[in-house]
Amino acid sequence: MTPFFDVSRRSFLAGGTALLGATALPRLGAAQDLVPLTTALGWIPNAEYAGLWMALENGYFADEGIEGRYTPGGPNAPGVLVQLAADQCNFAGGDWIPFLEARARGNDFIVLGCNYPTSPSAIMSLSGNPVLKPEDIIGKRILSQMPADANTLNFVLEKAGLEQNQFELVPTGFSPEPLLAGDGDAYMAYATNQPITFEQMGLTEGEDFHVTLFSDLGYTVPGAPLVARRSFVEENRDLVVRYLRALTRGWVQNGKDPAEGAKLAVEKYGADFGLDLAQQTRQSELGQPLVTAPGGPGPFWFDVALVESSVAPVAAAAGIEAPVVASEIVDLGPLEEALASL
Repeated sequence: MTPFFDVSRRSFLAGGTALLGATALPRLGAAQDLVPLTTALGWIPNAEYAGLWMALENGYFADEGIEGRYTPGGPNAPGVLVQLAADQCNFAGGDWIPFLEARARGNDFIVLGCNYPTSPSAIMSLSGNPVLKPEDIIGKRILSQMPADANTLNFVLEKAGLEQNQFELVPTGFSPEPLLAGDGDAYMAYATNQPITFEQMGLTEGEDFHVTLFSDLGYTVPGAPLVARRSFVEENRDLVVRYLRALTRGWVQNGKDPAEGAKLAVEKYGADFGLDLAQQTRQSELGQPLVTAPGGPGPFWFDVALVESSVAPVAAAAGIEAPVVASEIVDLGPLEEALASL
C-alpha cells in the first residue's frame, strides 16, 4: 500500500494540540531575505496537505526566515524522489518502498519524520461480513488496486500467527462502490478517503460498514515519510529545524479546525482542480487523529523501533535486499529540536 504523499488516492489529537498549541513566534523583519525551500507533493494540492497550507497562509515559514514553496503532484508529475534526486526540491513526501529503492540506487536520503505516524491504510467491509481482526481476512475476496497489497495482508496474517495467502485479491478501481455491489467481501482503502464516498451515500460507519486501520491489525508501518538529502540536512541543520517547526505549527493550527485547511485547499491552493468543499473538509477531519501518534510529542514523530520491526519485513517482502537499519536511514534529531522549541 502507498500511504499519503505517494498515494493511490485511497486517500492532532487533543494532547498534541495542547502541547504544541498557539505558540506565537516573533516574525522576522519583512526586509530580511527569505530562504526558499521547496516541498514536493505526491498528489494535487488538496486537504491531505492542510498543515502546509496553514503554515503558508499564517506566515509560519516567514516567521522562520523561509519562503515556503511546493511543487504539486498528480498523474503527469515526476515522482517526488526523482525531483529530490535532481535537486528540484529540498523535501519530499513518499512511501517506504520507493524511498528504500532510491537509496539502493545510491541516493543518500534520510527520513526526518512521518506525516502519518498512524497510517491511514485501512480495510473497509460491510457490517454483514466485517473485517475487524486478522482472522477475519481468511477466506475473504478483497478488492484491491495493487497486487502488492498481498504483502500487507500476508504480513498481518503472519504476525497474528496465521497461515498466509488465505484470501483472494480481486482487481478493482479507486471507488469502494464495488464492495456494495458484492464484487468482493472487503476493500483496500484509505481511512481518509473512500469512507467518505459511503458517507455521502447515506451509510453510517459502525452500522452499515466498518473501517479497520491496518495498524489495528498489526501492520504498524508509519505512513508518508518526509525525506531529504542527508548532505542537505547536515549542512543546513538549523534551517531544517526551522522548516519543521513551521510545518508542525501548520498542522497544529489545522487541528484546531480542520475545515480551515480544507477551505484553503479548495479555494486557493487547489482551486484549479474542482475540489468539493464538503468532501475535502471531511478528509481533513478524518486525517487529524492520524497526524500525531498516540502518546507522541507532536506531528511527524514516530517510534523509530518500527523501522526494523515493521518496515524491514515489508521491505524484504517487496524484494529490498539491503538491510533496513533505523540508525542509517532515520534522523529525528531536527524534529525533536523543533518540537522542543515549541
